Amino acid sequence: MRGEICVGAASILSLVSMILMIFVHVGQINTSAVPRKISMIESLHHAFTDPIQGLYTINASAPLQARAGLRQFYEFGLYSHCGYVNDKQGTCGNQTIGEQFRPYDAITSDMLVNYSISTAALVIDTTFMDSNYLGQSSKAAYWMLLLGTICAALALITGIAKNSLTFFVSTIFSIAGSLLLLIGAAIWTVLIKKTDTINNILIGKPSDPVLLGIVISVGQGLFLTWAAFACLVISIVPYMIRATVLAAAVATLVCTVNAISKVTREGRYLYNEDGSRFYIKGVAYQEQGVVVQSADNDFGEPSTFVDPLALPDACARDLPFLRDLGINAVRVYSVDSSLNHDACMKAFSDAGIYTLIDLALPLNGSIDRVVPSWSTNILDQYIKTIDAFSKYDNVLAFNVGNEVVTREVTGVAPYVKAAARDIKAYLKSKSSSVLVGYAAINGAGNFRDPLANYLSCDLTDSNSDATSIDLYGLNDYEWCGDSTFERSYAGTTGDFAGYNVAAYFSEFGCITSPPRLWTETAAIFSENMSPVWSGGIAFSYFPAESVQGQFGFVTISADGKTVTTSDDYDRLKTQYNQATGPNTPAKSSAPAAIYPTCPTANDTFTASTTLPPTPNEPACNCLLSTLSCRFTPKTTNYTTVVGELLDTACSLLGGKGGSCVDIGGNGTTGVYGRLSGCDPTIKLSYIMSQFYEANNRDGQACSFSGNGTVNPLAPSSASAANAAASSCISDPNAVFTPAAPTGGSNGASPSGSTGVPPKGSNGAVNLVDGNAVLGMATVALFGIASAVWTLA
Repeated sequence: MRGEICVGAASILSLVSMILMIFVHVGQINTSAVPRKISMIESLHHAFTDPIQGLYTINASAPLQARAGLRQFYEFGLYSHCGYVNDKQGTCGNQTIGEQFRPYDAITSDMLVNYSISTAALVIDTTFMDSNYLGQSSKAAYWMLLLGTICAALALITGIAKNSLTFFVSTIFSIAGSLLLLIGAAIWTVLIKKTDTINNILIGKPSDPVLLGIVISVGQGLFLTWAAFACLVISIVPYMIRATVLAAAVATLVCTVNAISKVTREGRYLYNEDGSRFYIKGVAYQEQGVVVQSADNDFGEPSTFVDPLALPDACARDLPFLRDLGINAVRVYSVDSSLNHDACMKAFSDAGIYTLIDLALPLNGSIDRVVPSWSTNILDQYIKTIDAFSKYDNVLAFNVGNEVVTREVTGVAPYVKAAARDIKAYLKSKSSSVLVGYAAINGAGNFRDPLANYLSCDLTDSNSDATSIDLYGLNDYEWCGDSTFERSYAGTTGDFAGYNVAAYFSEFGCITSPPRLWTETAAIFSENMSPVWSGGIAFSYFPAESVQGQFGFVTISADGKTVTTSDDYDRLKTQYNQATGPNTPAKSSAPAAIYPTCPTANDTFTASTTLPPTPNEPACNCLLSTLSCRFTPKTTNYTTVVGELLDTACSLLGGKGGSCVDIGGNGTTGVYGRLSGCDPTIKLSYIMSQFYEANNRDGQACSFSGNGTVNPLAPSSASAANAAASSCISDPNAVFTPAAPTGGSNGASPSGSTGVPPKGSNGAVNLVDGNAVLGMATVALFGIASAVWTLA
C-alpha cells in the first residue's frame, strides 16, 4: 500500500510539472486566449508615451520586425515574441525553435530607422541593449527547460509502469529534470534582474526628468516554470521512499543471484543452502616459497611465501584453468593480511570457488612442533588474517595448523586444540559461520586416530563444541598409480567411520608411481567413501618440489603471463568433471554432532587434556612495563636472534639458580608457565630481567651483546618487580574470548611474503538515504550559484 501511495503521489506531481511546462512552451506562439496570457518577460508597456508621429502602429496585423511601428507592449515566450496594440490584439513571430531574448532588437526593428537611432542614444550602456549576451543566455535556458520538460514526461511514463527497474529510472529522470528546470528558471530570473535596470532610466531636461517608459517585468511563464520545478522536486521524495525499498529488493536479488551459496556443517556433513550435500572438490593453490634444506627442516617447509590471493593478474590468468578443472575450492597455505585480496576473492566467488585458508605463516608465524607455544604474536596474526578475510562470502574454513602434530611430538596437540578453541570463540563473537579446521599428516593409526578424536572431543564432557574443530583434513597419499579402494583408502575410511565432525582429504595425489592417473578421485566421491569423507584437495596446481619428487600440474611462463597444462592436469580435469558425490544423507536427517570424551594419553599419544590458556596481550604488555631489563634488538630482523638469546639467557639464569619455567609449557603434563602465552620478545625480556636481578642489577648483566637495555621506569627492587608482575598476570590460566589486536603488539610478521600493495577498499553504496537529500539541496544551491556566476 505504501508503494502504491508513493507511485501515485510521484506520478501526480510529475504530471502537474509536465502540464505546467507545456503551458510555458505554448506561451506567445500565437495570440489566442491561453498563449496570449503566458510569457517569460513582459516589456515596453507604453513607452515613449508622447504621440510621436509614426512611432506606434494601431494595426494589429502589421508584421513584426518590418519597421511597421512599435506596439503598445511586447511579451516574450520560449519560441517567439508577440507585439500587442491592445490587451487582445496583436501579432507574433514565427520562430519554430527556441527564440533568443533580444528585446532591444525586437523594438528597434519595428521602428523607422530615424527613431531606432534616437532610441540607441537613450538606452546606451544597459544590459537591455546587449543582445548577444541576452540571446545566448536565453538560448541556453531554453534548452535546459526543454530537456527538463522531457525528463518530467519520462519520469511520469516510467513511474506509472510499476516496474522495479523503470521506477528506479523514473527517480533518475525526476532528479535530472529538477536540476534542468532549476538552471533554466534561474537563468531567466537573472536575465530579468539584469534588464530591468532600464525601468529606472530618466530622460528629458535635467531640471524636469521623466521615466523613459520601457518597463521590464516577470511574465506568467516564469512563475509557472518555478512552480513546475517545485512539483518535480517534491516528486523526488515519494520516488526516493519507493526507490529505497526497490533498491533494497534489487540489491537482495542481485546478491541472491550472484552470491555464492553459504556452506554449513550439520554433524559430520557439509551442506549447501538448498540442503544438498557439499563436497570439497579443490586444488592446492600456492606457489612454493624458498625452501632451505637443513637438519631443522626435515619436512622441507618453505621459509618464504607468495600470497596468491593478492595477485589479481595471476588470479585472472589462472581462473579459466581452475574453472576448466571443475573445482569448487582452493586451499591456500599462507596469506598476508596487510595486502588487498578483493579482486581475487571476488573473481573466485563469482566463479563459485571457495577458499580454505591456513592461518599459519612460515618461521615465526606458526605453532612450532619442536618448541610449541600458543602465544599473543601467533594469535594476533591469526586474528588479523581472519579480519582481513571476514568481508568475503567464499571463505569456507580457516585452518589453525598443517601437520604440526607428528608421531614423534604428539604433546604439541594441546596447543593446536587451544588455537582452535580461541579462534572458534573469536569467530563466534563476530557472528561468523566459517569453519575451523586442521590438516593432519597421515601415519600409523595409533597416533593419527587419537589425534583426530582429540581435536574433535569435548574436554568438559558436556557435548560442547567449544574446543572442537569443525573440519578435519587428512593429507593422504595412500592411493598411488592405478590402485583400488580396497588396497588404499579402505582401512583409513574404516578407521574414521564413526568420526563426529566433517572430514576431507586436505591433500591427495601420490607421485611415487607415475603417471598420476587421479583414479582415486572417483573413489573419494563414491558411495564407499562419501558417508565418511566430504571431498578433497588435489596437490598441487603450481609446481612444488618435495623429498618424494615433483608435484604440480601446470607450469607458468617466465613472464608470469602464460599457463601450460600437463597430462596430470588433463587427467584430473576428466576425473573431477565426472565426480559427483551422492546427495545423502539429507540435511534434515543428518545426525546431530556428538562431542565425545577426550581420549586418554598413552605411550603413542601423549597429549594432555589441559590446554594452554588464552594468550593475554594486555597482561603481557603490563608485565613488560615492569621489567627492569628489556630486549632492544640491534636489528629489525630479530627472529633468529630471539631464539639464540633465549637459549643463552636461560643457560645463564640456570647458572644463577634460576629457571625458565615461567615462559615455557608442556603439552604432555599440561603445565604452562604464567608467561607461556606472551610474545617471545616479552619472554626474553623477562628472562633477561631475572638474570639482571640475580646479578644485583649489574649493568653488564643486561647487555646481552648489546641487545638489552635497562628500564629506568621499572620498580626499584626485585620484590617490587615481582609484585607488579603478579598483579599484571593475576590469572595465568584464564580462558576467554580474544579480542582483535590493538596494533601495539609484536605480532608475527608475514615472513618473505610477496603480493600487491592495497589499492583501496570497495564498499557498497547506499543508493538512497538522508545524505542524498542533503546532496540534492547542495546541488540545487550550486546550480543557482553557477547560473548567477555565469551571467554576472
